[in-house]
Amino acid sequence: MLRLRSAFVPLSLYAFVFVTACGPRGAAPLETETAQVVKSAEPSTREPPPAPGEAKDVSLPPVDVTELDNGLQVNTIVANELPVVYATLVVSSGAESDPGTLPGLAGLVASMLKEGTTKRTSARLAEDVEFLGADLWASSDEENTYVGIRALAGQFDVAMSILAEVASEPAFKAGELAKLKKRELDRLALAEREPGYIARRTFYRRLYGDHAYAAVDTTPAAVKRVTRQDMVRWHRNYFVGKNAFLVVAGDVTPEQVATAAKKDFAKWRPGRRVIPSYGSMPTRKGREIVVVDRPGSVQSVIYIGNLALPRANRVWIPLMVANQVLGGSAASRLFMDLREKRSLTYGAYSAIVERVQTGPFIAYASVRTDVTNEAVGAFFEHLEVIVKEQPSSDELANAKRYLSDSFPLRVDTPGKLADLVVELRTFELPDDYWDRYRRAIRATSGSEALYAAREYIKPDKALVVIVGQAADFAESLRQFGPVTVVSPEGEVKAEFGPQPRSKSSEPRAKDAPAAPIH
Repeated sequence: MLRLRSAFVPLSLYAFVFVTACGPRGAAPLETETAQVVKSAEPSTREPPPAPGEAKDVSLPPVDVTELDNGLQVNTIVANELPVVYATLVVSSGAESDPGTLPGLAGLVASMLKEGTTKRTSARLAEDVEFLGADLWASSDEENTYVGIRALAGQFDVAMSILAEVASEPAFKAGELAKLKKRELDRLALAEREPGYIARRTFYRRLYGDHAYAAVDTTPAAVKRVTRQDMVRWHRNYFVGKNAFLVVAGDVTPEQVATAAKKDFAKWRPGRRVIPSYGSMPTRKGREIVVVDRPGSVQSVIYIGNLALPRANRVWIPLMVANQVLGGSAASRLFMDLREKRSLTYGAYSAIVERVQTGPFIAYASVRTDVTNEAVGAFFEHLEVIVKEQPSSDELANAKRYLSDSFPLRVDTPGKLADLVVELRTFELPDDYWDRYRRAIRATSGSEALYAAREYIKPDKALVVIVGQAADFAESLRQFGPVTVVSPEGEVKAEFGPQPRSKSSEPRAKDAPAAPIH
């Protein structure tokens, strides 16, 4: 406050200085106290910030692991800096377990878990959670279904009993199911108007074919068809001790957690660990370009990618480094070229998606319709370079620094620590994986990054999905490969064969050395 007052100059004094400065030519400047104050308020030359020091390894708190008689694994992380606790029950079945006729069933079950139990109505459950000052959530993804709660450490026992009740005794009431169906149908109707949603759905369907990962959401037909009996059956089959694990992180002790888990989950059946039947993944021998026609669109949403690798693969970290150079952030090649240099988009990125089985590599952007072809060409320029040439020493150093230095942001709360343990268990990573994580990033060499990119980024066999006004650009995309134009529902509307390429225009591949992986 004092510093602000000393820098304050009344408007009348500024006016006085201005009049003096504009006086007769040759008049002597008036050196007044006010002028000195104004002078002193001018910004001084700043020194550049010091260079960052070498990153230190981050050691996670140890994970205490016990197992209940029914097979439920209990993981506890003591993090008592704050009086809060996070508890997450993870059922190791998600969308990959959905019946073929009911895509999205796992997600619908997760949504119904918060809509009342056999002991509490939906409204009563919400009131009781709010009274605790807690948060309760339930969700599902491709691999898992989650039920979690965050509460003050002093309310841990009550919070755990609510978590267990929600997970163990859902009511699946007909009235609540009817409300959920209406919400879901409204959500899907809105999603059908979003080009990004259409692009993602089409990309995964084409990329995975009959594999379980092909479905990214439920469908209106499935929502209308699903019954209470379907939900009860799915819940009974998968919510069992050997098919789940519990992660608790915060201001608790392993003894507290074990005692509460035994009390609250004692009635769970052991069941069995369910190994999903994923189905086969298609192989792609060349590029495939799919244009989803959306007349009237002023933008094109572009997805380019291929099947890459499972999360537990030992090449994951070198590929992550290569991807960071390519498109992992706003400082990466794709963003700096397509946005900063060419002004084609607000942002262009790439990513490796985590999956138990093979996950995809994806590069993506939204661009103006009239620059769709230029943007696709720019993407392929960068994809071809990343698999042929090692990153420069500066690019490699910056990519590794970004990934290594941002990791502490993933361990600064008990909830984030719990998420890391969930990742360990989901992908069956070693218990010391996160302790070695930053060191492995910093040890990645340019040749290792190139090797990973060559193995798992396939520009010549890429699937390209573009959602936009096909009449403006579809046929001219032949220069990149065969083009199929479809409706949002998948009906084929037109096909264009690939444009022949002259031998002189074909890029020459440079040999990339095979590199050992840390």
